[in-house]
Amino acid sequence: MENIFIGGAWPYANGSLHLGRLASLLPDKKIYVWIEAVSGYLSASKQWAAETGGSWEPFWLTDKDKTTAYYVHGKDNIPFHTVVWPALLLGAGNLHLPDRIISCEYMTLEGKKFSTSHNWAVWVPDILSRYQPDSIRYFLIANGPENRDTDFSWREFIHSHNGELLGAFGNFVNRTLSFIDKSFEGLVPEGNLSEEWKRTIEEWYLKTGALIEAGRLKEAIELIFAFVRGANKFFDEQKPWVQIKESKAACGYTLHTCVQIIANLSQLLNPFIPFSCEEIRKFLTIEQPEWKLIVVPANRKVHNLKILFERIDISRIEEETSLLEKQKQQR
Repeated sequence: MENIFIGGAWPYANGSLHLGRLASLLPDKKIYVWIEAVSGYLSASKQWAAETGGSWEPFWLTDKDKTTAYYVHGKDNIPFHTVVWPALLLGAGNLHLPDRIISCEYMTLEGKKFSTSHNWAVWVPDILSRYQPDSIRYFLIANGPENRDTDFSWREFIHSHNGELLGAFGNFVNRTLSFIDKSFEGLVPEGNLSEEWKRTIEEWYLKTGALIEAGRLKEAIELIFAFVRGANKFFDEQKPWVQIKESKAACGYTLHTCVQIIANLSQLLNPFIPFSCEEIRKFLTIEQPEWKLIVVPANRKVHNLKILFERIDISRIEEETSLLEKQKQQR
């Protein structure tokens, strides 16, 4: 398995310049703390090695061809990670240069710049006390400033939860497994995953994995939720609530396919909404997340089924925006 180094403040324009060359090009510019700041990536690696008995060299020196270095930060930090840091690495002895520079744009809050000094912010402990961590993770990835400036609004956050997580993903999981619980004694029905579905799922692993490795998380989660919508379409077209009256075997075949889709969605979505995916793996007794097609055998018992996501009442939109204004006034 290759080494992965991740650095950044929250990444690679084009090329690198030695500091001397930079100084000649920009004689009126001065660079202060950022030389020491970015050097911390290397010094922290050496300190980690000294404290743990590990080796810093594979990440920076000896196994450079086996290491992928990711630098993740905001767009205001691009020059320091694409010019200053590569120059320092070259000057220090041709150390491993950045491979993936992932530069996010800016996110505002209800149309205004975040400001902790003015108490115009969403505090992590506070939001976690009222909402599921997966809801927050999903929104910040699906609506994050990956390629352009975006805005965090309570309206969009709540509609995102109700529409995508609950209405699309959670609904597909719940109606499939609840149907099995009610009509098949909680046992995964007999069936076979068609070759077409196998190819589709395997393709989703390849495409999603490539996007994640490239740091294009927004595209990756959009791709998976296109798959979720396709799965819901399959469920609706097969009409298992009608099939159960005409042919229990046909109904079972449909639900067997849906279970395989759910199991693989729990793997594909694990990097994004891990808590919900862990619940699904418990429902279906899936041991560990893997990045490959998995099959849940027929007659496996569905355990401790419960709803993954609860609907958030839209009245919370006004409540949250009012709280935000009051919070600002209390600074």
